[in-house]
Amino acid sequence: MVSKSIRNFIIIVVISRKSFNNMLDISIHLTHNIAMRRKTEQALLWWKQNSERKPLLLRGVRQSGKTYLLKKLFAPSFPASHYFDLKMNSAAHAVFSSEDLDPSSLISSLEFVAGNTIDPNRELLILDEIQACPRAITALKYFCELMPGAFIAAAGSLIGVHLSHEPFPVGKIDMVNVDPLDFREFLSAIGEDQAIDLLEYSHPGEPFSDVVHNRIWQLYGKYLAVGGMPEAVKVYTDISPNGEWAAFNAVRSVQEQLVEGWISDIAKHSGKTNSLHIEQVWKSLPSQLGRELNDNAKRFRFKGVIPGRKSFRDLSGPIAWLVKARMVHRVPVVNRGETPVSVWERQSLFKLFVHDTAILRYMAGIPLNEARVFNPGFYKGWVAENAVAQELVASGLRKLHCWTENQSEIEFLLDSAAGPIPVEVKSGRKTRSRSLSVFREKYKPEISVKLGAWNFSASKKVLHLPLYAAFRIPDLINQIDGKPPYI
Repeated sequence: MVSKSIRNFIIIVVISRKSFNNMLDISIHLTHNIAMRRKTEQALLWWKQNSERKPLLLRGVRQSGKTYLLKKLFAPSFPASHYFDLKMNSAAHAVFSSEDLDPSSLISSLEFVAGNTIDPNRELLILDEIQACPRAITALKYFCELMPGAFIAAAGSLIGVHLSHEPFPVGKIDMVNVDPLDFREFLSAIGEDQAIDLLEYSHPGEPFSDVVHNRIWQLYGKYLAVGGMPEAVKVYTDISPNGEWAAFNAVRSVQEQLVEGWISDIAKHSGKTNSLHIEQVWKSLPSQLGRELNDNAKRFRFKGVIPGRKSFRDLSGPIAWLVKARMVHRVPVVNRGETPVSVWERQSLFKLFVHDTAILRYMAGIPLNEARVFNPGFYKGWVAENAVAQELVASGLRKLHCWTENQSEIEFLLDSAAGPIPVEVKSGRKTRSRSLSVFREKYKPEISVKLGAWNFSASKKVLHLPLYAAFRIPDLINQIDGKPPYI
């Protein structure tokens, strides 16, 4: 039986989501008949319509789809677009190497390189691979100050890890994060729009039918195997009609190439940080997260990763590099469940999650042809926890925490105006939780969330959500922040 307070909360969420989506009808011309819809398109459209726009910077891990978003999805909404790859186009790179960063002079020089006129007040100017030209990043400041409202969009990876004397244009740019595809974007890519509608507009306190729940769970299993890297998703959608296991094997080849490419990036762009140490930290993540197959992810242990190095001070450089490269998510571990959660952080106590759970599975050597690949019990705590971290980050919750006190542990602790919200992650269907009971007894949260292999349900102050519905959690936080307390 769903409590009246939770039912009221859920109704408000559904209405707000529908109203929100109605506001996004303007994006139809971008998303019609395309292979891969991205919610980042919505942010791009809002940027375009904002009269006080600043130069736009898309950032994300390499191969996350930044160029595709700008060239294939966004550019067609303009009368014309002009694309410059600052890594490959030496002439365009040289334009920003001069002392003169006056926007009008830069536009004139780029017109000469392109052989076309450029009207940045009507047309889109794309500066791709901008990390290869730090001077171009500095130029964004002057576009903001001297050519306000111009349609200047840049994209880059490894931003922040390059050594450069150029200042970063803080406060002079609009930034959008491009993450791997989340579960709903994956469903859209494989043509499962009905599943998206069910997930977004269903009543979170009422269970799906067994047929629907089992079907979406199977789709979620495929997502955990394929992941959210656009190239892997495209290979899967292209090949799966002719044989799903052939598609999975092709996906594994893509994942292998991606990992090799990231390791190559480490060697090329590590700067003063020892590239071998960064690589060793990266390769240690599966064992760090899954020391015991049946257990949850553990906090990062420094000893044994690099021979002779066993402290946070020894490994802080390589870890910071991976975080800046957006290859990992750093989640601090706190020992208090009170707002603001961040004040209880300790610099050396945290977990590291891989940006894409399918990449973690590849690195861990979990075989795609494992007979239990879609069995909920197979996704032990550390895999499920990484998947939830990935989904929460993609949903905009980038300041995650984990709570540990005495012998109790909650996988994620999320800030809200009404106090921290505990989110417990289970890999199976067992709902009993001593740690959550301890947290609720001590800190009296307004609401608690449990994620697992079960169906939707709700009891007093606790929402039980399937793992595939982790994206609903930001709605919950928004509602509590808007009118605390609902329950």
